[in-house]
Amino acid sequence: MRVEELIGRILLDTNVLIYATLVGDPRHAKAREMLAQRNRPDVELFISVQNLAEMYPNLTGPKNQPSDSPELAREKIRSIARLRGLTVLPLTLETVQLALDLCVTERVARQAYFDRQLAALMIREHIPFILTENVKDFAGIEGVTPINPFGV
Repeated sequence: MRVEELIGRILLDTNVLIYATLVGDPRHAKAREMLAQRNRPDVELFISVQNLAEMYPNLTGPKNQPSDSPELAREKIRSIARLRGLTVLPLTLETVQLALDLCVTERVARQAYFDRQLAALMIREHIPFILTENVKDFAGIEGVTPINPFGV
Protein backbone atom coordinates (compact mmCIF):
# COMPACT_ATOMS: atom_id res chain seq x y z
CA MET A 1 0.00 0.00 0.00
CA ARG A 2 1.30 3.44 -0.92
CA VAL A 3 1.31 6.11 1.75
CA GLU A 4 -0.78 8.41 -0.43
CA GLU A 5 -3.52 5.77 -0.43
CA LEU A 6 -3.71 5.59 3.37
CA ILE A 7 -6.71 7.04 5.11
CA GLY A 8 -7.72 7.16 8.74
CA ARG A 9 -5.54 7.17 11.84
CA ILE A 10 -1.75 7.03 11.36
CA LEU A 11 1.16 7.27 13.81
CA LEU A 12 4.53 8.65 12.71
CA ASP A 13 7.61 6.96 14.14
CA THR A 14 10.56 8.93 15.48
CA ASN A 15 12.73 8.34 12.40
CA VAL A 16 10.21 10.12 10.17
CA LEU A 17 10.21 13.11 12.53
CA ILE A 18 14.01 13.24 12.67
CA TYR A 19 14.40 13.11 8.89
CA ALA A 20 11.84 15.89 8.56
CA THR A 21 14.24 18.14 10.51
CA LEU A 22 17.43 17.17 8.63
CA VAL A 23 17.48 19.28 5.47
CA GLY A 24 20.59 17.56 4.08
CA ASP A 25 19.26 14.04 4.52
CA PRO A 26 18.07 12.26 1.35
CA ARG A 27 14.88 11.22 3.19
CA HIS A 28 14.03 14.80 4.21
CA ALA A 29 11.57 15.58 1.41
CA LYS A 30 9.69 12.30 1.85
CA ALA A 31 9.52 12.81 5.63
CA ARG A 32 8.11 16.32 5.12
CA GLU A 33 5.56 14.82 2.75
CA MET A 34 4.53 12.40 5.52
CA LEU A 35 4.06 15.30 7.95
CA ALA A 36 1.99 17.09 5.33
CA GLN A 37 -0.53 14.22 5.41
CA ARG A 38 -1.93 15.94 8.51
CA ASN A 39 -3.60 18.45 6.18
CA ARG A 40 -5.70 15.82 4.42
CA PRO A 41 -9.33 15.64 5.56
CA ASP A 42 -9.32 11.82 5.46
CA VAL A 43 -6.20 11.42 7.67
CA GLU A 44 -5.67 11.84 11.41
CA LEU A 45 -1.94 12.04 12.15
CA PHE A 46 -0.50 11.20 15.57
CA ILE A 47 2.79 11.04 17.43
CA SER A 48 3.54 10.14 21.02
CA VAL A 49 5.41 12.07 23.67
CA GLN A 50 7.76 9.07 23.43
CA ASN A 51 8.59 10.04 19.83
CA LEU A 52 9.44 13.57 20.93
CA ALA A 53 11.67 12.27 23.74
CA GLU A 54 13.44 9.84 21.40
CA MET A 55 14.31 12.66 19.01
CA TYR A 56 16.66 14.42 21.42
CA PRO A 57 19.37 11.74 21.84
CA ASN A 58 19.24 11.03 18.12
CA LEU A 59 19.58 14.65 17.04
CA THR A 60 22.36 15.40 19.54
CA GLY A 61 24.15 12.05 19.26
CA PRO A 62 26.87 10.59 17.05
CA LYS A 63 24.51 9.19 14.39
CA ASN A 64 23.58 12.73 13.36
CA GLN A 65 26.68 14.38 11.89
CA PRO A 66 27.13 17.12 12.57
CA SER A 67 25.16 16.69 15.78
CA ASP A 68 22.58 19.31 16.68
CA SER A 69 23.28 21.52 19.65
CA PRO A 70 20.97 20.98 22.63
CA GLU A 71 19.27 24.30 21.81
CA LEU A 72 18.67 23.40 18.17
CA ALA A 73 17.38 19.92 19.05
CA ARG A 74 15.01 21.44 21.61
CA GLU A 75 13.66 23.90 19.03
CA LYS A 76 13.15 21.17 16.42
CA ILE A 77 11.25 19.02 18.92
CA ARG A 78 9.11 21.91 20.12
CA SER A 79 8.29 22.97 16.56
CA ILE A 80 7.06 19.48 15.68
CA ALA A 81 5.00 19.30 18.86
CA ARG A 82 3.29 22.57 17.90
CA LEU A 83 2.26 21.53 14.38
CA ARG A 84 -1.44 21.97 13.72
CA GLY A 85 -3.19 18.81 12.67
CA LEU A 86 -0.67 16.58 14.46
CA THR A 87 -1.99 15.14 17.72
CA VAL A 88 0.57 14.38 20.44
CA LEU A 89 -0.61 11.46 22.55
CA PRO A 90 0.46 11.00 26.18
CA LEU A 91 1.78 7.80 27.69
CA THR A 92 -0.39 6.38 30.43
CA LEU A 93 -0.06 3.59 32.95
CA GLU A 94 -2.55 1.62 30.86
CA THR A 95 -0.25 1.93 27.83
CA VAL A 96 2.80 0.84 29.82
CA GLN A 97 0.93 -2.18 31.20
CA LEU A 98 -0.19 -3.22 27.71
CA ALA A 99 3.38 -2.75 26.42
CA LEU A 100 4.68 -5.01 29.19
CA ASP A 101 2.07 -7.62 28.28
CA LEU A 102 3.20 -7.48 24.63
CA CYS A 103 6.82 -7.88 25.74
CA VAL A 104 6.04 -10.94 27.84
CA THR A 105 3.87 -12.53 25.14
CA GLU A 106 6.49 -11.95 22.44
CA ARG A 107 9.53 -12.58 24.67
CA VAL A 108 10.85 -9.08 23.97
CA ALA A 109 13.60 -7.56 26.10
CA ARG A 110 15.82 -4.51 26.35
CA GLN A 111 15.37 -1.57 23.95
CA ALA A 112 12.70 -3.39 21.90
CA TYR A 113 10.36 -2.49 24.75
CA PHE A 114 9.96 1.02 23.32
CA ASP A 115 8.58 -0.28 20.01
CA ARG A 116 6.04 -2.32 22.01
CA GLN A 117 5.14 0.81 23.95
CA LEU A 118 4.31 2.61 20.70
CA ALA A 119 2.39 -0.45 19.50
CA ALA A 120 0.45 -0.52 22.78
CA LEU A 121 -0.43 3.14 22.35
CA MET A 122 -1.62 2.44 18.81
CA ILE A 123 -3.76 -0.47 19.97
CA ARG A 124 -5.25 1.58 22.81
CA GLU A 125 -5.99 4.53 20.50
CA HIS A 126 -7.21 2.39 17.57
CA ILE A 127 -4.46 3.62 15.22
CA PRO A 128 -3.87 0.87 12.65
CA PHE A 129 -0.89 2.27 10.73
CA ILE A 130 2.62 3.38 11.67
CA LEU A 131 4.91 5.05 9.16
CA THR A 132 8.40 3.90 10.04
CA GLU A 133 11.70 3.03 8.49
CA ASN A 134 11.89 0.12 10.95
CA VAL A 135 9.08 -2.08 9.65
CA LYS A 136 10.58 -5.25 11.13
CA ASP A 137 10.34 -3.80 14.65
CA PHE A 138 6.54 -3.72 14.38
CA ALA A 139 5.96 -6.78 12.18
CA GLY A 140 3.62 -9.39 13.56
CA ILE A 141 1.95 -7.20 16.19
CA GLU A 142 -1.78 -7.73 15.86
CA GLY A 143 -3.62 -4.50 15.08
CA VAL A 144 -0.47 -2.69 13.91
CA THR A 145 0.46 -2.32 10.25
CA PRO A 146 3.94 -0.88 9.70
CA ILE A 147 4.63 0.88 6.40
CA ASN A 148 7.99 2.18 5.23
CA PRO A 149 7.32 5.54 3.54
CA PHE A 150 10.88 5.61 2.21
CA GLY A 151 10.26 2.60 -0.03
CA VAL A 152 13.17 0.51 1.21
